[in-house]
Amino acid sequence: MEKTDVKFSGVLGIYFLIISSLLCVVTVVAVIVFQNMTAVRADDTEKKVETWIKNAEATGKIDTNSFPENADYVAEKDGEEIASGINDGNEEKLRKYISQYKSNGKEKYLDGQEAYMAKKIGDSIIYIHYSVGVSGEWTAFGLTALAYILVILVPSVVLINRLKKLIYTLAEEKWRKDYETKQEMAQIAHDLKTPLTIIRGNADLLLEKDPDEDSKESIDAIISSAERIAKSVLEILEK
Repeated sequence: MEKTDVKFSGVLGIYFLIISSLLCVVTVVAVIVFQNMTAVRADDTEKKVETWIKNAEATGKIDTNSFPENADYVAEKDGEEIASGINDGNEEKLRKYISQYKSNGKEKYLDGQEAYMAKKIGDSIIYIHYSVGVSGEWTAFGLTALAYILVILVPSVVLINRLKKLIYTLAEEKWRKDYETKQEMAQIAHDLKTPLTIIRGNADLLLEKDPDEDSKESIDAIISSAERIAKSVLEILEK
């Protein structure tokens, strides 16, 4: 049992060591990836937009040529659209914000990771949209979560298979030991049965010669002892 416990402890120890090592590796890689993503976060776009707005307010003109690439805009003058630059998939939301602004006058609006604002530049107004999220952020989160799952799942599957093999091996060893023990006991019982049969046969022959009372009593004792031993031998064989 002690040997079995040692084997199981060894397998589990290796499993936890591998899991811990892989988790550390994945964590380090994830930290490096997210740090690099942070360096190019969309707040860089936000700073560019703020800088552009300051320059536009200073000059009183809307220079669309210098507008940040990662942001969207719609410029209007006297209620008429004079210029626009909208990336695919963002036009509907920006148009919706413009409509809301015209009804409630809210200059800045945040919708999750999407930022919207309206700025008056001279006699014009510009509506701006940009994202404060990180490009590929959710993909990175998904891949990181998948990596953590695989780090736990794969070694767990290997551990289960290893434990199954270990259990089968231990069961086979136990069966072999039990079988060898039974064979040894059967051989011992057989070795005892033969001389007991001879003793019993000789004792019966002595009884046939009509011994005196003392001799008969001793012979009966021999027969009784032989029968008891033979009975024990039979019980061993049955077990």
